[in-house]
Formats: sequence, C-alpha cells, structure tokens
Amino acid sequence: MTGSEPTDLIVREPTRADADRALYLFRAAPVPRQARVLVAVKTQPLERFVAAAAWWPMGDALGFRLAVQPGSAVRLASCSRLIQQLAERGRAAGIRSLRYADLLLDQSEWAPLLKENGFVVLHSERFFEVPAREARARTMEIAERMRDKFPPAWRTDSIRHHRPETILDFIEPYHLMPAEEVCDRWRDDCPYGFELDLSAILFDGARPVGVFLMRRKLDMLFMDVRVVQTGNRLLNSLANVALLRYTCVTVGPVPNDLKRLQFRGGEMEHRETANLALRMGGSELPPRHTYARSL
Repeated sequence: MTGSEPTDLIVREPTRADADRALYLFRAAPVPRQARVLVAVKTQPLERFVAAAAWWPMGDALGFRLAVQPGSAVRLASCSRLIQQLAERGRAAGIRSLRYADLLLDQSEWAPLLKENGFVVLHSERFFEVPAREARARTMEIAERMRDKFPPAWRTDSIRHHRPETILDFIEPYHLMPAEEVCDRWRDDCPYGFELDLSAILFDGARPVGVFLMRRKLDMLFMDVRVVQTGNRLLNSLANVALLRYTCVTVGPVPNDLKRLQFRGGEMEHRETANLALRMGGSELPPRHTYARSL
C-alpha cells in the first residue's frame, strides 16, 4: 500500500451472508456462474463495499471484471488493490496472465486504471452497426435476388434446438469467446445469455458452416459470434445472408423496439464482417480492445 491509499481499506472474499450484496455490484454486467469474487471494503465509519472484482478462467488466462459503487472516492486505490490480489492468486495457480473480460473503448473509464497497473492492449476488434429495419429490407432484397444460388442441402436452425457442443469446434479457431462462456450463455435462464430463438446455426447437411450467436441489449441485437466458413468465398456471402434471413425474416418481423444490429468483427474476419455490415446499410464504430498483463 502506498501512502496515498486509505488505511481503512481491506480486500477480502465475501462471506456467505454478504455474497448477494457483492454480486449486486455486477448487476449491470452479470458474471458467469463459475466466477469467484473479491470485494474492497471501507471499514470506517461503517463497513461498506466500494468495489469488487469477479474472476474466472478464460482459456489459459485468468479473466476478470471490475465493478465500483457510484461516486466512490477510493476507486483507483481499491481497484488497484483488487488487481494485485488477483495477480497473486493467478501466480499461485500457475496462470500466466490476467485479462480484462470486456472489450473496452479508448475512452472507457477502466482503460487508464488497467494501464496504470501494467496492462497493455492484447488485440483490437472492429464493430459495425446497422439499422434493424434496413437490415431486414436489405436481407430480403438480396435473398430474393440470390435465391437460386443457395445450396439445396443448406438448412438454418435456431440454437434452441441444439447443444453448444454442436458448434464449439467450429468456432474455436477464431477465439471469439471461450467455450465455457459459450455454454454458460446457451441457457434459457441466463440473464445475459444468447437469444435462443434469434441466434442460429447454418448446416450443410449435418455439418455446421455458419453460426450467429446474439444477445439482446435494450434496443440492440448484439452479435457476439459470427463465424461463416464454407470453403468458398461466394458461398460465405450467401451463408451470411441465409443466417440474417433467418434472424430478420424467418423468425418474424423485427420488433418495433429493436432499432439496431451490431456486429463484432473477429481478428480473422474483419473484411468479411465489414462487407456484410456495409451491404446491409451499416457503418463502422470505434474499435474496442482487450487488455492483458503477464504474471
């Protein structure tokens, strides 16, 4: 602890009695079921939680998310202490790096804190946004124009009718989301889970050749995972249209309160995601970054 840090700040695991109070700090960004939690506690004049860190395995790294009480004057000190404790736990477990679980914009409140604690940008991803009704109209137009070119063996199913293992090997090379997180979000009772009816898998016979995994966020449908791999450039374009047709047309009309579709471009698929979004009448948003630190 440096001289500028408060002397009445402690870091501990929540007790069984205050576990719900600790998890409440993450109400705006729920954490996986397997996550463990540390809390930073001000002990004077009364004990109160000022910040928390939730952490869980993310591939070969220890992933984590921070949360703070609004208006906390000890935000920097408390979060830095939490990160120090996570680093100690990671090293003791033989883990080689810490990774912030969320992709962050340059202006994110967490970016300066992470940099001050030794984190650097591990990689960046591009994002694209499309008006929902325009996406539906463009999809219908393209699908009608190309209807004779869709392979007869293709079929598109809601993920509700399949287990996550159906596509785990298919999407794994793109490192868009750890398998544990995919499985966790593939649940009807998950508050931050995928839209089971709108998310879809495209099959060529019995083989998956495309998948869209999406979540609803207020007036936006956010695409966490978009992987299309048919082995043919033209068929890749058709596969994207087939999946969009399922989500925007086959399932039903776009709800009035759904205004936007947002695409995340994986590291190996920037160009294809950009082309898809622009064809749908979309535009590019500022990039977001993954922050990591070696242990």
